[in-house]
Amino acid sequence: MHTIAFVFKRHPDMTLDEFHRHYKDIHGPIARELPGLLEYRQYPLRPAGLGDAHTKSDGGFDALSIFTWESAEAAEAAWNSPQNGPVQEDTKKMIDLETMLTLPVTLRTVLSVLEPSR
Repeated sequence: MHTIAFVFKRHPDMTLDEFHRHYKDIHGPIARELPGLLEYRQYPLRPAGLGDAHTKSDGGFDALSIFTWESAEAAEAAWNSPQNGPVQEDTKKMIDLETMLTLPVTLRTVLSVLEPSR
């Protein structure tokens, strides 16, 4: 699997409520059309509270997105596809690209009671 995570702040012209609506209702449906995409998860940040160990600050970030493809080649094809044009245009509207972190990650499941048995 080829997985990449993006941690980002909203565009300075957006309120947090506008950002959350746009991320869910507009950006999500556009990004899910990337070819070969196996999984796309959105994680909008919430205020820290009970059960959130080691939380001192959100670093000013507003969300985390995780994309997974079968291979690096499939991801590269998706990023170079015509479907990525609308994703990139929308990204510029909603994300502060100057502060975004891009994290190439590897999934290492230690425990998951959420996944069906194989």
